[in-house]
Amino acid sequence: MEPFASSDKVQEVAQFLHMDKFIINDGESGDFNIIKDDSERRGGRPRPRMAMEDFNNWIDNCGLIDMRSSGRRFSWCNGQRGLARSWAKLDRGLVNASCLTRFPNMNNCYLSRSTSDHSPMFLQFQSDLFKYGHSPFRFQQMWIDHPDFHQFVGRIWTEEVGGFGLLKLAFKLKKLRGSLREWNKGIFGRTEAHIQGLENKIEELESDLQQNWNSGIEQDLVSKNMELASWRRREEIRLAQLAKIKWRAEGDQNSSFFHAILSFKRKKRVLDMRLQDGTYLGSPEEIYLSAVNYFSNFLQCESHDSLPDLSHIISAVISLEDNAILGAIPSINEVKNALDSIPSNSAPGPDGFGSGFFKSV
Repeated sequence: MEPFASSDKVQEVAQFLHMDKFIINDGESGDFNIIKDDSERRGGRPRPRMAMEDFNNWIDNCGLIDMRSSGRRFSWCNGQRGLARSWAKLDRGLVNASCLTRFPNMNNCYLSRSTSDHSPMFLQFQSDLFKYGHSPFRFQQMWIDHPDFHQFVGRIWTEEVGGFGLLKLAFKLKKLRGSLREWNKGIFGRTEAHIQGLENKIEELESDLQQNWNSGIEQDLVSKNMELASWRRREEIRLAQLAKIKWRAEGDQNSSFFHAILSFKRKKRVLDMRLQDGTYLGSPEEIYLSAVNYFSNFLQCESHDSLPDLSHIISAVISLEDNAILGAIPSINEVKNALDSIPSNSAPGPDGFGSGFFKSV
């Protein structure tokens, strides 16, 4: 049977997709009898564009994300011969951000077809047990708002280190990096754990206050609510930085938005690949080890090629005066203005410190 063989079928699906009272918990999986775009089919007649737009709008309105899939590219085949044969991805799994947060490595595997024209779907709840070494240091913007941050950084920064110039700066940043790791572990820890603990405490205080009003309990409740607001703000900053979002809107729903962005990024992670020589890498562990081996060999090999002399084809277009200006040592104000022009949430350097750190100190 060809999907959407009649206009009545298109209207039927469109009406279903426009139901604004459709309730969904964690997701839906099965035969939707529709594709998201023409890249999800091969052969056959073009699918109605309006129906595909309705399907995509329904996915967005329900806050769903297309589950990562493996195995066959298309889940359905009409079984006909020659040019009449067509394939399409009619079966899929759609989940929300909450489900992907609980099962970040969920995978929808399409198995081989036998008697049916649809491929069986097999949900895999994989665990990424492979460790890729220590997590790299990343300066957290939420640290800046802590009242002890500047005093702590100042104390570490004034400690004497060896070297001079940029080498001395690198030594100071290296020492500060280790100190900030320990400081973060003791002061911040896991922000979501702090938030959960405060929410539980507030619930207890409200219950006590309802049973027996007491000014001390009320004052403690106000204090805990203020502390919770502070931790939620820190968590929002952390998630925005982790999701690489360059803007943040005020509101209580931002955390859900950032979790959805992070879940979508996890969905796009490469789980397998095939190299140019045909070697198949079937797991993140194999990909990681292959990358380490490739760059180790590349960086350790000796280069026997000499760079060509291109000076005779380069015209002298810079005057001596311009060269003196370009080669002059920048002033303190010029360095500060250049630093201030960089967004605080820009990508950090190899040492893990971004412009947000240098602008804050």
